[in-house]
Amino acid sequence: MEIIFNILVIAFIGLITYWWFNQGLLSALLHFVCVLCAGVLAFASWEPIAAALFTQKWLEPYALGVALLGPFAAYLLVLRVAADKLAPDNLNFPQIVNIAGGSAFGLCAGVLTVGIALIGIGHTHSSDEILGVKGAIRTNRAKGQPDLSAGRIWIPAHSIAAGTYALLSDGSMSPSFSSTTLASMRPQLGQQALSLQRDTFSKNGRLARTVANRSALRLDRAILVPEYVLPTGNMIRAYVVNVNLGAGATTEAQGFALSASQFRLVGQPNGLNTEVAYPFAWSQPNPNGGRTTFTFDDVTNYITGPAGTTAIDVTLVFPGDRFPTPPKYLMLLGQRLAFPAIQQESTMEDAIAMQLGSETSTIEIPESVRMIASADLSVNDAITPANVTLNDLGAMDVKDENYLFSGSGTYASGGFMSNRSVAIRGVWAPPNTRVLRLNISRGSRSSIDLWDDRSKIREEAGEEAMLALVDDLGRQYFPIGYIHAQKGGERLVDIKLARDGAFYKLSSFPNLSRAGADDLWALFTPAIDRKIVGIKLGDKWVARANLTVPKPM
Repeated sequence: MEIIFNILVIAFIGLITYWWFNQGLLSALLHFVCVLCAGVLAFASWEPIAAALFTQKWLEPYALGVALLGPFAAYLLVLRVAADKLAPDNLNFPQIVNIAGGSAFGLCAGVLTVGIALIGIGHTHSSDEILGVKGAIRTNRAKGQPDLSAGRIWIPAHSIAAGTYALLSDGSMSPSFSSTTLASMRPQLGQQALSLQRDTFSKNGRLARTVANRSALRLDRAILVPEYVLPTGNMIRAYVVNVNLGAGATTEAQGFALSASQFRLVGQPNGLNTEVAYPFAWSQPNPNGGRTTFTFDDVTNYITGPAGTTAIDVTLVFPGDRFPTPPKYLMLLGQRLAFPAIQQESTMEDAIAMQLGSETSTIEIPESVRMIASADLSVNDAITPANVTLNDLGAMDVKDENYLFSGSGTYASGGFMSNRSVAIRGVWAPPNTRVLRLNISRGSRSSIDLWDDRSKIREEAGEEAMLALVDDLGRQYFPIGYIHAQKGGERLVDIKLARDGAFYKLSSFPNLSRAGADDLWALFTPAIDRKIVGIKLGDKWVARANLTVPKPM
């Protein structure tokens, strides 16, 4: 397959070269200029367009690729039409000049076109290889770190294109009023495209998340430790960085799987030599409390997270020797976060404190917060009162023997199911988690009030506040969807599931009438063996709870 990939790259470049060789020098020159300018415009508008596409959740995995390839094709079309209008006729050159010039400019245009295509494809979520080819990836030869010398192809069109536009961005086509060039903002672009951007966990041909919406990522703190002690006893200069990963960083909200390739520090702009560093260690929460530090010293090492969690704090450790001044950015999951200013150096004790974290088993809930009725928070993965079969799923997806996974549907209430083989068995839960129902109906149908009928919690927290279950370690579990049983009319049941954070906010749930006739349950998937001690809306406590999530029978 690797040979096929290389042959295809050469074939596409050869076809473009052959076409413009036949068109002559002037046509080939004009097309090369159009390709060059279209590429400059495409890279200049790449991130703004990608930011707009990231607002659409279904487009997130493809946003970076589409934002580069789509505009490049559009710009090239417009420039080609304009060039044909401005120079409708060819010029007469000697045959040898037409052949030599047409071939040369056709070859240059072909390499740039194929290179930009490879960069765009490399930034589109697919598999961790293209036709069996893996470019720059983590290798055991590099002790689990990204190896920029790995996976070279016969004609590195992606690297040539990236280098060409990086050079232009720092030269004749550099910004007039800014220092934010392609060379400084996207160093090592060629290696990222093939294949560091997609160098992460893969299972059954499905790749874990490689990009995320900026709202799902947060850089909380960074320190510089001039004498960071390695497990070997050696000391190095290191940056220790705390980041928060939200639901948008999970893979279908089933957990985290992130490699060292998804994180990198980018130094201050320095022409074509902007420094880059990848993390060599990280710490994350343990399933039963506390935190452990691990090293990225093997290609099988990934940042994960305790079962059921869709938001975690991770501490990353980067080598700092190559940065004479503090880095400018932290790049993670396709997004760029500004690196905080560091006023003074820190000690190894400070680094250890950051890596150990502040997770505690003591959760303080005000005495005035009432206990939720046991019936209003229960382990229940059933879809009752809905009656659903595989034949009337509608826009719902299923997993693992007829369990609802995601989507939305409206179904009849109750009824007799004659064929159990097609019956939906319940709501799917990730491994080591259980589905919990929280009754958030209105009025007397629930012991908690999220509707400002008996309290002002909703008004004080705001419509954008996130609803969460809190366990005894302080970990929060957010809704994956809801079941809404309507009492009026045809007594239909709405089921909506989304495991990407769509139902975190209170405003995502249906607005119930004051009559309080309907039933509404929010669905959660916390980890087994964890004790749920409370319910929060934003930073407001709604109720106490006392439910330990049991293992399946």
